[in-house]
Amino acid sequence: MGLIGYFLSYRAIFLAAAALVLPLLAALGRIQSSDIRFGRVSNIPDHKVRGASPGILHRSLWKSRGLLIFAVCVFLFQMANASMLPLAGEELAYGKGAYTSLVVSALIMVPQVIVVVMASWVGRRANIWGRRPLLLIGFAALPIRALVFACTTDPMILIAAQVLDGVSGTMLGVLTALTVADLTISTGRFNLAQGFVGTMSGVGASLSTTLSGLLAGSLGRAAGFMGIAAVALAAVLLLWFLMPETNPSNRNELSP
Repeated sequence: MGLIGYFLSYRAIFLAAAALVLPLLAALGRIQSSDIRFGRVSNIPDHKVRGASPGILHRSLWKSRGLLIFAVCVFLFQMANASMLPLAGEELAYGKGAYTSLVVSALIMVPQVIVVVMASWVGRRANIWGRRPLLLIGFAALPIRALVFACTTDPMILIAAQVLDGVSGTMLGVLTALTVADLTISTGRFNLAQGFVGTMSGVGASLSTTLSGLLAGSLGRAAGFMGIAAVALAAVLLLWFLMPETNPSNRNELSP
């Protein structure tokens, strides 16, 4: 995207993004509904699937303390995280330098590279260390990154700090699915719980840009990032004190 913006135009970036919907639709078209078996994911024998009562399982999710706490943690994480890069890149985006699009693209690309490199390792470690320690690492990287962004506008330092975004993104990206799967095991309601957590994430991200923008506009850029750091720290503390370990093999040893 950075190269397209550099050699063509900023408008071409959005056209390229729209074109990527086509292979996405092709990939989604390969998923068959017949591959999804409700009885298997609910540990219900095939001959009893017709008599199962999904409504009871549906209601049981809202009684899951771990799921509700995790959803609030993700809400706070996204409330802090979503506006950080737009706020940091605001001055760069409106700059007139020839390399502006490349710098902004680097801010976006660095975390993605970290996610690709670390995702497999995190998945393996999650089964050994448990989910909670890795989640704490990912959440703790967010307030540190916010403080770095509050102290400098140097593009190279900002790009280096984006490594922390990659760490957070990897932990949250891999462990959200694993944690929700742990909390919904034998219920057949993984997608419902995943959708609930995703909704909380989206609401937090939507509020993030508005609140951080108002704070930065009223009190200055540094104050905006300090507010982000405060919300991120609240997410870390909530995760530390209230979120239980969900991996069945580590639940007893690592629960707070």
